[in-house]
Amino acid sequence: MPVTWEYYFQFVSNKLFGLSIFEQPFELILLGALLIALVFLLGIIYELYKDYKKTKTIETLLFLLGMITLIPANIFGIVYSLCYSTFGLPELAEFLIIFNLFPMQFTYLCVNLFAIRMTFPKRYKIILVILLILSVILIGTMTWAILNGSPYFSIVNFAPVYSLDIQIIRFICLIPVAVIPISVFYYYATKVREENRATSNRSIWLGTGILCFALAVIVTSVATEFRMFQMLYVPAAIIFYVCFSMPEWFKRRIGWTE
Repeated sequence: MPVTWEYYFQFVSNKLFGLSIFEQPFELILLGALLIALVFLLGIIYELYKDYKKTKTIETLLFLLGMITLIPANIFGIVYSLCYSTFGLPELAEFLIIFNLFPMQFTYLCVNLFAIRMTFPKRYKIILVILLILSVILIGTMTWAILNGSPYFSIVNFAPVYSLDIQIIRFICLIPVAVIPISVFYYYATKVREENRATSNRSIWLGTGILCFALAVIVTSVATEFRMFQMLYVPAAIIFYVCFSMPEWFKRRIGWTE
């Protein structure tokens, strides 16, 4: 995979002046946010597993599988960042970026199907076909860009950057993946508001969690300068954990009765 001389110049300069990820507060904050989100992610998986053992529902299984595949996605994200900034292994980092596309797309797929099956179960097959097509386009386009290098793919401040045409394709593919589950949960919350306010409130929170997650993914796909939006992974993980663990204070808050 082609790596530009600018990357090596920046890497060597940072090494000479003692600048690694551990001397860069912004990078450390992002790394810390990913680790915090990972901790809550493990809690989400535990709660979903308990729920699935009781209910054996496809919907719970879908979200459980989606959250499980987020673990390698988070780990690969941290490792390829360190490969660029600290270890000086850009080829390995680019391999991990390509490999990481698959668990991330699987997560998007599972979350979307979870939302559709919870609200419009008769339409999930149509949504599945659409999402699979978008996933193939996204994975193929990004892999091609990484393999061909500049001007389609480059490293700026130890972060992967894509050319405008590649970014547009990414944006077009990611927007439906984000809009579908968010819209579904908010629409469902409105639909059942009168007959079941507690379920409506929980649906709003689930939609908000997916909104935070979607913003973290989509905004950072537009420009590297907006990487601070990755911190939204933390509130997204917290919201999902609360919605699935259902602590007593949350039940009282949304008016949940069993």
